[in-house]
Amino acid sequence: MPLTFNLPSGRPWLSLRRSTNPLSAAGGPLPQILLPIEARLLLPNLQGEILRLSCDVRLGDVLIGRGELGPITGLNTDEYPISVAVTCGTEALAVLIDPPPGRVNLTLDFAGLLRIRHQATGSANNWWGVEQPDVWHLLTAGNNQAYRLDVSFARSDWYEQVVERLGLGGYLIAKLASPAPGTNPSWDAARSHLEEARRALTSGAPPATFGRCRAAIDALPGDKTKIFAAMPEGKKRDEIDALTRAIGKYIHSGRHVLPDTAGEQAGDFPVDQRDAVFAYNLTALLLSHIAGLVLDS
Repeated sequence: MPLTFNLPSGRPWLSLRRSTNPLSAAGGPLPQILLPIEARLLLPNLQGEILRLSCDVRLGDVLIGRGELGPITGLNTDEYPISVAVTCGTEALAVLIDPPPGRVNLTLDFAGLLRIRHQATGSANNWWGVEQPDVWHLLTAGNNQAYRLDVSFARSDWYEQVVERLGLGGYLIAKLASPAPGTNPSWDAARSHLEEARRALTSGAPPATFGRCRAAIDALPGDKTKIFAAMPEGKKRDEIDALTRAIGKYIHSGRHVLPDTAGEQAGDFPVDQRDAVFAYNLTALLLSHIAGLVLDS
């Protein structure tokens, strides 16, 4: 269904809907998706412009980014193709590369400014609130009314036109499955340490990255020795427990910042940025897998 914008009288004057044009995307530090839509004026003897519309874009319940439209002039009663440029945060990459099954359904919630100019025809009631002809009237969207547009894309188009162009296959993406924040203090602490590890990694501080990664593992429920107590006994539990201990030992052996010190370091070998990237991704994958194993037990 198209999204319509109404005059103060309630009379529809502009519609937006998904275009049949293809998607587009570009990778980089801030990945961007271009969503194809069409704009069309619904009334004759009317000029309309989109000054600026912003929108939150969601895939299911996940906010994947924020989009921008405008300024756009030259609209008429024919379909006018435009694109919503959606800038995506890195936290959305996991859902972009692996959306829910079926078609990829996006929701765009718009807010912003538009303007119209008309030559009044018909009943004066049709132009209530914008009665004066031949002058520009400013209209707002999104204050007390939802302006929502739903768009849907074939899954194959999404992969070819978005995932491949963003180069997401070149990223290691792990979504941490864990209890909701505030429901488990140990997991809250592990998440916090992992976030600090990411900050240290971004800041180019390998020893701090190693220290926070080790702290994230140490914070897991079970006091390091009983992390997998909820799992059924057997080979799988023994091996994942052994692997977790080995990873913890490796990270602890690398040069790392000791917790609760003024930057004091320990460890048996020096670490560089490449080591830090490995340690961070290894820890994120490990915590994600542990959460799935333990929470599903």
